Amino acid sequence: MGMKAIFSNRLYKHEIDANFVMSMDHTLRVFNQAKHPRYQAGGRELRGLKEKSLVSIHQQLKQRYGLNDYYANSAVQEGRALLSAQKELKKVYMSNKKEQINAVKRKIKATKARLTTLQKIKASFVKLMWTLRYVLYD
Repeated sequence: MGMKAIFSNRLYKHEIDANFVMSMDHTLRVFNQAKHPRYQAGGRELRGLKEKSLVSIHQQLKQRYGLNDYYANSAVQEGRALLSAQKELKKVYMSNKKEQINAVKRKIKATKARLTTLQKIKASFVKLMWTLRYVLYD
């Protein structure tokens, strides 16, 4: 799924009517506030903490925030998209952690092998010193 670039004219706040700017600001704030309950409800449903309500989340958002169908539906879809994106990221994070754990295990194994080799070298030196001691003093 590729990104699509759409042409649009840029709007500057200082060139637009102040009432329109305030209205857009309010609309965007309410829309962003409406996304949170959808996201939270989806998370609770995934964890099994809450049963699905008789009233749809779409209707709940419309009633609670006074949104029209377009914004309420968009908030529901964005909340759902956030949940699915986090599921995908969780898989990526889990695979990354597994790779890190395996790297640490390999490092521990290599360090243990190196330590064993050094202990064997030390033991051979100690044995050599004891044999030289007996040879020199006998």
